[in-house]
Amino acid sequence: MRVLIASLNSAVERLLVVSEHRPGTVHRLVGGDTLAGGKGVNVARVLAQLTRSGALAGTPDTAPVPLLVGYSGGATGRLFEELLDAEGLAAALVPTAGATRICEVLVDQSDPEGATVYNAPGPRIAAPERDRLDEAFERLLADTAALVCTGSMPPGVPHDQYARWITQARQHGVLTVLDAHGEALAAGAGAVPDVVKVNLDELSDVADGGDPFATAHTWLTAGVRLVVVTDGARPARALTAEGAFEVTAPQVGVRSAVGSGDAFCAGLVGSLLADPAAGWEAHLHMAAACGASNAASVTAGLSPDPSPVSLLPQVTVCRSMPGQSPSRGTGS
Repeated sequence: MRVLIASLNSAVERLLVVSEHRPGTVHRLVGGDTLAGGKGVNVARVLAQLTRSGALAGTPDTAPVPLLVGYSGGATGRLFEELLDAEGLAAALVPTAGATRICEVLVDQSDPEGATVYNAPGPRIAAPERDRLDEAFERLLADTAALVCTGSMPPGVPHDQYARWITQARQHGVLTVLDAHGEALAAGAGAVPDVVKVNLDELSDVADGGDPFATAHTWLTAGVRLVVVTDGARPARALTAEGAFEVTAPQVGVRSAVGSGDAFCAGLVGSLLADPAAGWEAHLHMAAACGASNAASVTAGLSPDPSPVSLLPQVTVCRSMPGQSPSRGTGS
């Protein structure tokens, strides 16, 4: 079951691990890695890990098979593609004249929840390159079960790119998930995806000084099925037309929180595809378990210990219907 995942601003990610970050001094790394990066890649990686581990319910026919769609250019683009191949992650990438960006993640072992991330803007995408990607996307959409639009836009890509893709996907009956920020979030949510997943800061930005949850309810009124608002280590809020949920993730030994929101998104999508009738509580359980497992890994992706399956019983989902106080949900 193919899942198209936007990788419009692909990256080669350089992970740097230090025992303690002291600005202005020379550091000797205690660990590091070079990975294919970007939010879309993080989602694809976790979906692939969930499938390989058998963590999702359902049958082999309902197992998500991620396919990244986006751009790749220059020597760093070739490295990006090699890194994807090494992980067994498939991609349909349009070549660009500009080089794929390099981003850095600095993990301080004395404060693993406060990782420092340096994100480059990415290469400028020319109009013919945008057209080629749109053509590839339209061809791939016919055999797709879900579309995940996530991550930043490189220069030259219009802010309504995700909105246009979501509209096309809805016309094909494809499940659509949006995880973006700024203008891309506002425009994409206006296209009424099935799911909008944001963090509280991103939601507050598009609310422009107003009540962020009022903005979320506006999306629900328009037809969005689920709005999930994460807030770091604090419980997430999941809003539906039928009621709201508070999702508390299990406590884990945090090695790096980078990518936990992407892992949450991947767990949600994987659960929705594997067992659509399971209900929001079950889907949110898997999402929160994946986010927590990611935090226990120094690189973006699931940790084998604790695995999402081992963490599922420790996730708490409390449901509140309109006018009622939250009550603990069973998750199944």
